[in-house]
This record gives sequence, C-alpha cells and structure tokens, in this order.
Amino acid sequence: MTVQYFRATMEAEEYYMRKLLSLLMALLVWMMAVPAMASLDDTRATIAQEYGEYRRVIDTDNQPWTREQWEKTGYKKAQADTFIHQFRREDINTYLFVQYESDKPDSYVRMQRFEPDMPFQIKDFKKVFPEIYAILSTPQAVVFASHKEISKNLPDKISPVTMGVALKKELPGNRKAYFTLLAFDIADEGRLVKDPKFIDENTYIRTFTIERTYLTYLKDNIGGDWKPIKNYFVPATK
Repeated sequence: MTVQYFRATMEAEEYYMRKLLSLLMALLVWMMAVPAMASLDDTRATIAQEYGEYRRVIDTDNQPWTREQWEKTGYKKAQADTFIHQFRREDINTYLFVQYESDKPDSYVRMQRFEPDMPFQIKDFKKVFPEIYAILSTPQAVVFASHKEISKNLPDKISPVTMGVALKKELPGNRKAYFTLLAFDIADEGRLVKDPKFIDENTYIRTFTIERTYLTYLKDNIGGDWKPIKNYFVPATK
C-alpha cells in the first residue's frame, strides 16, 4: 500500500511538473514573440538592443564620425548630437537618427527619426515596425493631420499635409512633464497629399519621427490646427 501510494504520488508530482514546465515554456515563447514597445524612455542601451549598435555620429558642429573614430578620439573632441543606426525590416533598409538628452549612456531619447529607403503603406506599418505600432494602437493615441508644421525634425517633407499621432499619456517615472508625439511625412503613390480627406490605409509613409512634447503644446493644437482623423494604423473591425 505504501509503495503504491508513493508511486502514485511521484507520478502525480511528475505530471504537474511537466504541466508547469509546459506553461513556463509557452510563457517564454509568448514573451519573446511580443515586440518591445518603442518609447521615449529608451536609452542608448535599449536602442542598440532593438536596432543594433550605432554606425555613425554627427557632432554638434555637424561633423560626421564613424563609430570607431568616435569611440577612439571623437568623444574627447566634440559633443555628440545624433547617433545613426542602420537596419533592415521586410526588405526595407532604414536609417535611424537618434538624439538623446545628454552624452551619458543612460540618458533618455529626445528624438528618433526613421528614414526608410523606400516608402511603405500605413496598412503595412504593423509588419515593418511592430514596436512602434504598439504605440499607435493604444486607446491614448490621437491621430491627426495638419497643414501647419508639426515637427522641425522632418527636414525633407514634401506634402502640404503632415500626419501626426499624439499620445495623451504622460511618460512614467520622473519624466511626467513630457508627452509623446509622432510626425509622418506622407505621400499618395508618389503624389502630394494636399487634403487630409485623402489619407487612408493606402497612404505611403516616407519618413517619421518619435519625439517629446509638452501638454500645453498638445492642448494648443489638437482640435485646432491639428484635425483629428481616423486611426488607419489599426485595421477596421467588421
């Protein structure tokens, strides 16, 4: 009786251990499958983890440095302004320009500009940049369009209309004064976008930024020069 009871107990423990191990493995797979959410709480370390190490640096005098030059002597001679990364997603080569709050490795991101080498449609955004789609698909995301300048960080913008997304949620921790703003340089199959009514899921994105702004800036513009539009990043539910 004792041997049978002991054997049954051991078999039960092994069964539950196998179940627990299966659940843990499933949880690990799920965690690895879920993309990290890009945010202005990223640092040089988290940016490198997501997009690879930077390739070049532009200093505050607008002088370029390779990563090797910068880490060897450049940082002693100048102050960094922009770190440039290069990566590939869905056969699209993208340059990423990142500015931080300071030169310190743990300083937060101030601005990111993504420059794909070919435009892609809004409906494909989730596939190309899932970590940024996580921002755009939240209930706090307000999508809008404007004929006025949204961001000074879109230097080669061509269309009269710029699309933007404001995240009506404070940044966490000790950065509560800042809110997240995204600006998109858009096009319509190579043509200019002259009216927000022509924006839809087939509109092309040429360049976009993620940057910080203030609540007063959002309040002064949303509903004014920034006209809310449908969130075409999120597929319509039928």
